[in-house]
Amino acid sequence: MADLFSPRRADGRSEWRVVYDFVVDLPYGTDVKFETIAEQLDSDDRSRAHRAVRRCNQEFTQQGKPRVLGSVRGVGYRVMQPADYVPAALSIQKQARRKMTSAVDLMRTAPLNDMEPAQRDWAHKVTMVMIDNELRLRSQEQWQQEADQRLRELEERAGLRTKVIEHEATENPAPT
Repeated sequence: MADLFSPRRADGRSEWRVVYDFVVDLPYGTDVKFETIAEQLDSDDRSRAHRAVRRCNQEFTQQGKPRVLGSVRGVGYRVMQPADYVPAALSIQKQARRKMTSAVDLMRTAPLNDMEPAQRDWAHKVTMVMIDNELRLRSQEQWQQEADQRLRELEERAGLRTKVIEHEATENPAPT
């Protein structure tokens, strides 16, 4: 049996590095099936593959290499297209806001009366910081929505975008 710190692979590379080396030169939009990753890793263990892809993506983002793998249901992964980065980042931001809300909710239900004074003080400070962070995230989202709306209005005024007419009003006229 190998010890805890011996490499799993004969070539000594970590699993994330195997995925990285395989993906780094692939063009945008290339599908990478789970079976392909499993072959590269010599393992059908999905959790190991997911960990390797997650760590590979961390390396790509830390190095500033635009070769991030996005999850594609029923396929495996896909090298993200340039236009896919903004929606993916906004999705992560939305997840972060939901997690922050959950953290604030958890702290609001903390049993402060059952804590020692030092613990209660610490919990209060943590709660205040979390509430502040949550409010900042919500404010940022609202600012972004307003900026998007102003941009749409400017594009319409400049003739770069046609105003969308609600199809319900034309399909289902009001009864007379």
